[in-house]
Amino acid sequence: MPRALLRTLPPLLVLLMWSTGTINSAAAPPATTTPSSTDLDVPSVQALEVLEQRILGLGCEPKLLGDANRRFSEAQLLCAAHLSFILVQLSLDGAPLPETPRRVKALLDDALTKGRGPFLSDGSARVEEHLLPHSVLYRGYVLLMLAGMERAGLADPASTALFDTLAEKLVEALSRQLLLPSFGKSIWPCDSAPAAAGLLLHGRLRGNAASLAMGERLTARLVELAALPSGFPTRVNAKGKLVESTPRGTTLAWTGAFLAMGSHPAASTFTTTLVKGYCDRPGGDLLPFAACREWPRGVKGREDAASGPLLHGGYSVGASALAIAATRLSPEHRAWHQDLLNTAREMGIRPMLEKPHKHPLETALYWWGANARPW
Repeated sequence: MPRALLRTLPPLLVLLMWSTGTINSAAAPPATTTPSSTDLDVPSVQALEVLEQRILGLGCEPKLLGDANRRFSEAQLLCAAHLSFILVQLSLDGAPLPETPRRVKALLDDALTKGRGPFLSDGSARVEEHLLPHSVLYRGYVLLMLAGMERAGLADPASTALFDTLAEKLVEALSRQLLLPSFGKSIWPCDSAPAAAGLLLHGRLRGNAASLAMGERLTARLVELAALPSGFPTRVNAKGKLVESTPRGTTLAWTGAFLAMGSHPAASTFTTTLVKGYCDRPGGDLLPFAACREWPRGVKGREDAASGPLLHGGYSVGASALAIAATRLSPEHRAWHQDLLNTAREMGIRPMLEKPHKHPLETALYWWGANARPW
């Protein structure tokens, strides 16, 4: 490939092409500078207001990267929840947005209404004044939103009552079946991680022994699955038998990040496995970049809504994006966190952050991951 053409490509893409043999090392120009941090990693008040207006107004389209062929049905829930997480993080860091209580309440209301859409067909039940889907993914996210409000002093009597009742209902359901479906009858163990974190936080914040015990029990089950010879499975059935046994980078990053939000030490089980088995610095010391694969080394898996686009060498946009949060929340992997941020900047996150209303899901996930903290 001519050097002139290489100069038009993002540096990381050149590096990935070089590391996988798509171009030869003589053609790949060496890096002489280190990417600097960007103030876009810490969103401004104006940028967050633009993102909030899009989420609560037009909403988040159910697709990844603006591509209708990459459907992501739960986008609205994740948009509302992750913006709420960002606002909670800012409050805990002593830099709250103006009217933060009103904002997080509006985002919670959105999750309790528009965010339910993709989950309602699988059944629902009344929780306080709300008809909520049974999905463990949905209930775990809402529980975490409520936990954030409680943790940051943003709760009111209605949200606290919902926090208590939802936790109680979740404990009851998990007592009957420890791993619950996300959609239909499909059980993705990683989707239990938000519920586990939410129950742990409810137990601590509300002094509830039943929630704390179930949060520990659910976390222990996830760790048990991660210890299988085949690794942390993608899907299981209601009896816990493997349906899709091959581990994935996105599921490891997702689980590690959410358990870390709940301040559980088991988060390191998943994040360490992710970094050691799925993440690379493709150029070694050549460039301060890192990227994570969707599939284990040597496995050529497909691209789907969870992985997002797969780049040269099997590097996954989804796994790398979620790894930003998982490694930030893991003290021993902070260097990886910085290199993953560098990758995101070089591969095109900056235009999205500059216009957050254009890609609200990607922007909310990035800002959450770049600033995540344990609760």
